[in-house]
Formats: sequence, C-alpha cells, structure tokens
Amino acid sequence: MKKNKQSFSIIILIILLLLVFILSLSMGYAKSSLIDVIEVLVGKSSSSMIFIITKIRLPRIIACMLGGASLALSGMLLQTLTKNPLADSGILGINTGAGLVITIMVGFLDMTNPMTIALMPLFAMIGGILTIFIVYVMSRKKNNNISPTRLIITGVGMSSMLSGVMVSLISKINDFKMTYIVEWLSGKVNGGDWTTLAIFSPLLLLIWILTYSRSHSLNIMNLNEQTALALGLNLQRERLYTLILSTALASLSVVLVGNITFVGLVSGHITRRFLGNDHRISLPASMLVGMIILLLADTIGRILLVGTGIPTGIIVSMIGAPYFLYLMTTID
Repeated sequence: MKKNKQSFSIIILIILLLLVFILSLSMGYAKSSLIDVIEVLVGKSSSSMIFIITKIRLPRIIACMLGGASLALSGMLLQTLTKNPLADSGILGINTGAGLVITIMVGFLDMTNPMTIALMPLFAMIGGILTIFIVYVMSRKKNNNISPTRLIITGVGMSSMLSGVMVSLISKINDFKMTYIVEWLSGKVNGGDWTTLAIFSPLLLLIWILTYSRSHSLNIMNLNEQTALALGLNLQRERLYTLILSTALASLSVVLVGNITFVGLVSGHITRRFLGNDHRISLPASMLVGMIILLLADTIGRILLVGTGIPTGIIVSMIGAPYFLYLMTTID
C-alpha cells in the first residue's frame, strides 16, 4: 500500500511538472498561446515565434528545472547531514559563499575570456565549500557534536556578513557589472542560454547520479549514530561526501539561476512529510518538487508581474520565508 502511494505521488508530481512546463513555454512577455507552441513543434510557426520559444523561453525553463532540482537535492542532503529540517544551502551560507566568488570574478576579471567562464563553476564550488566548512566548524560544541540551532544561526550570520562584503565590492565596479551582480543577488535567472546549459547540464547530471547512488548510505545516516556505526557505515567519510555533493549542487545552481533560497528547505520538508525518509523515493521526488517550485515562481514573474522586473528569487522568498517561520514554530 505504501509503495502504491509513493508511486502515485511521483506520477502526480510528474504530471504537475509537465503542466507547469507547458504553461511556462506557452506564456510570457510576448503574446502567445499553446497553439503557437504546437505550431513551433510541427514547423508551421513564424520565425519570430520560433526564436522566442527556442532561444528565449526553452533555455530559461530548462535552467529553472536544473537549478530547482539541484537546490532541492542540496537541501535534502543538508537536512540528512544535520538532521535538521530547517537546513538549506541559502540559510547555511553556501549560496552567498559561492556568490562572493562570482562577484569577485565578474567585477574584477575579464568575463569575455572563455577560460574565466569555464573556471567559474569550479571557483564557485570552492567558495561554497569554504563557507560551509567555516559554518560547520563554528557550530560544533565542545563534545564535537553539531547543534542544529547553532548551525542555522551561524549560517545566517555568515550569509549576512558575506552579503555585506559583496555590497562593498560592487560599489567599486562599473554600472553594467554592478547591475548584473545586483540582479544575481535578487535571484534573477541568468543561465537561460544554450551555451551555459551545455556547460552545466553534464556536470549537474553527473552529480545527480552520484547523489542518488548514495541513497542507501543516506538512509543509514538517518538512523542514530550508534546504529549507523554498528551497520558498518563510515560516518565521517559519508558526512564528508554528503557535504561535498550538497555544496557542489548549490554552488552550480547559484551560477545558473542566481541567489535563490528556500527551494531546498521547502521541497525537502514537503517530500519527507508526505513520502517519508527513504532516499530512493525522496531524492527524485524532491527534485520534481524543486523543479515545480522554481519554474512556477519564474512563470508567475513573467506572466502576472510583467514590467515589474521582480526576479524569480524574490517570488520564491515570498513563498519560502513564511514556510520557514512556520517550521520554526513547530520544531522543538
């Protein structure tokens, strides 16, 4: 019965994702409809509509899906690692750490150099890893245990501090680069072009596969420490792997879709609540939820808030922040 419920839930999520995908593809700044999308698919549309669908909307939609799924996976891994349902890459400072590196690269390096662009994902991951390492160390108690409350507070404090550093840095660069960085800080989707997707898609897909391959170990990590050790799990090594994978997912997402928080927290918590803690089910389910959340937020921004210039990250925060406060009041 439980397996039937899980399978049904996955099917429902896939259907919802397809509906949001079609809605997002058929609507936007330019006036269009589902008929226009069908005409593009069968090759009977105008060149302008083909350009809008294939060069503007579709890459942006794919970027949102990749970013949403990766942020959701990162959140799930961090929640398993810390045994804290409030854990999220944005709250723990990973996004801001990666963003600080991106700010330095965009502000002070030549972004027309292909080598600079190629190295951006690597340096973003290094920035995220260094940040979460500092947060992790500062959150440890004298008995070497991690306090969930200290972890959240330290992450929020680190994120605020690094955001202040970024604001100081952008005051020293030209207006064009400053606009780009400010839009990134607000969570504007910047990775919506085929060249960027060609670089990031293989990396993210590889990390997705590596993450899912550790489902069994993640299930054991959900147990108490004594039981996990008795089952032969090398906890120190698995925690390190989990931290590296979650940071890599969040950091690459930051480059792709900007500084977007709460996706991992909301999708991870919803998935665990309705589908349980079996990572063989919860990981792919959380990815689907993350895709739906980010794609829906981006679609709302493009359809209902035309001309406002409100980034996707702001819309996600309007959903995620109240949910975060609700969880704060329900967790012991």
